Amino acid sequence: MKNYYLFTLLLLSSFVSFISHSEPVSKVKNTMVLIEKAYVRATIPGTSISSSYMEIVNDSAETVTLLGVSSQISPRIEIHQHSMFEGMMRMRKLESIDIPPKGRVILQPSGLHLMIFDVKKPLKAEQQIKLNFNFSNKMTLTTQVPVFSPTQEKAARTAAPDMHGHHH
Repeated sequence: MKNYYLFTLLLLSSFVSFISHSEPVSKVKNTMVLIEKAYVRATIPGTSISSSYMEIVNDSAETVTLLGVSSQISPRIEIHQHSMFEGMMRMRKLESIDIPPKGRVILQPSGLHLMIFDVKKPLKAEQQIKLNFNFSNKMTLTTQVPVFSPTQEKAARTAAPDMHGHHH
């Protein structure tokens, strides 16, 4: 019986090792896109709005455009940008974001970010949610993203693990 458990543990360990050493990028038609340092803010009690921040890396030789993001947690996720206009901070909806060849776009507070509206259930710290990123090259990248409380946000921006998704 001991040998059976040892064998099972060894087999599981080998499988986990194989998975963790698999290539952590999504490739479609020679396009490589990574989602890194992603997180979602926990909702404030009594609200149904949240936001998400991350870095989107385009490791290909062509521009890739983020067309939108979807999730089962919300019927509406929009790309937004904060900007200063006549001394006032304003937020406006964008239809897409271009990620230049061999470049990265940072989504962060007071800049580009995702707004998550009409959240179906409160988002609490330590949860994981699934986000689906739709790109112009017909690629959908799906990744699990952690939820952080506002007080965890500063640490999240500096210590959030790189999130890699898989494509469809």
